[in-house]
Amino acid sequence: MTADPKGRGAGPTVLTLKDLKVRFSSPEGEVRAVNGVSLTVHPRETLGVVGESGSGKSQTFLAVMGLLAANGRVEGVARYRDRDLLGLGPRELDTIRGGRMTMIFQDPMTSLNPFLKVGLQLSEVLVRHLRMDRRRAQVRAVEMMERVQIPEAAHRFHQYPHEFSGGMRQRVMVAMSLLCNPELLIADEPTTALDVTIQAQ
Repeated sequence: MTADPKGRGAGPTVLTLKDLKVRFSSPEGEVRAVNGVSLTVHPRETLGVVGESGSGKSQTFLAVMGLLAANGRVEGVARYRDRDLLGLGPRELDTIRGGRMTMIFQDPMTSLNPFLKVGLQLSEVLVRHLRMDRRRAQVRAVEMMERVQIPEAAHRFHQYPHEFSGGMRQRVMVAMSLLCNPELLIADEPTTALDVTIQAQ
C-alpha cells in the first residue's frame, strides 16, 4: 500500500498516522491486517492511498474512524489535529466523526438504516452535529441531494433506502458525508456502485 499526496496546502496537519497497526483475533490466530502505516494530510490536500485488494486500505481508515469490528485492535498513532483519536471514547469520538471528519463507505446498503427514511438519516446528521432544527435540516438535506444529482429530491427525501438504486444510494452517502462541510473526507472507493459516466462526474 502506498500513499500519494497532491496539492498540499499550508497550515497544521489535519490527520497524522504513525506506525499504525491493525490486528484481528481469529480461531486460527492473530491476523495482521495493517502493518505500520504512516501518513499525514494537510488542509486542502488530496491524498490517494493505493494498494491491491486486501492490503489494508479500508481497515486503516476504519481504525481511524473507530469503526473496527469487535475482534479488531489498533496500535500506533492516529491524530486529528491535536487530538489522539485512539484514546477517545465513543462519545468524544462522535464529536469529531460525522461532522469534522466523515467517511464514504464502499457499500451504501450496509451504511444506511433500511428501517429509516433516507431524509431522516440525512437531516439527523445536521441536527446532531450542527444543532439545526428539523425544518432547516430538511431544507439543507434536500439541497444536498439535488447537488449530488438525485432527481426529485424533495420526493425521494421521504423514501426508504430499498426504493433507491445502488447508484442512488451511493449518492445519498456522498451527500451525507458533505452535509457538515467536513475538514477531512475519507472516501473508500466511493464510485464502486456508479456507472462510468457518473464516476467521471
